[in-house]
Amino acid sequence: MKHLLVLSSTGVMMGLLSALIGLPGIVELSVWFICYVLWVVYAVRVRLENPVRRIIAASTLAGLFTSSIQVLLMESYRVNNPWYAEHFEAPAQQLATHFLGQGIGFGFFFGLVVGLVVRWRLKRLP
Repeated sequence: MKHLLVLSSTGVMMGLLSALIGLPGIVELSVWFICYVLWVVYAVRVRLENPVRRIIAASTLAGLFTSSIQVLLMESYRVNNPWYAEHFEAPAQQLATHFLGQGIGFGFFFGLVVGLVVRWRLKRLP
């Protein structure tokens, strides 16, 4: 449970950064990449049990946290992320559904990839 909270807190950080400061797509992707590299280091260092399952859960939760914060702070997100202006044409409910679906989907996918990397790395350790 502790590891889930530690890893998924990344989503809170990213949600606040993207909503209150604004991150262009490539910058946001780069920050997520750095975070996931740190997840691998953390998970290998603590020798996380069942890494695929746990990291998928943590990453999906991080994606949910990120997208939920973006939805809750939608007006601030719109102002601070003008490069996504074409996406803001949709009604608020559709935007919320899109953000949440995207956050959960990306979280699951990247959690699976990171979990597999951690499992592979842990199997190679003595």
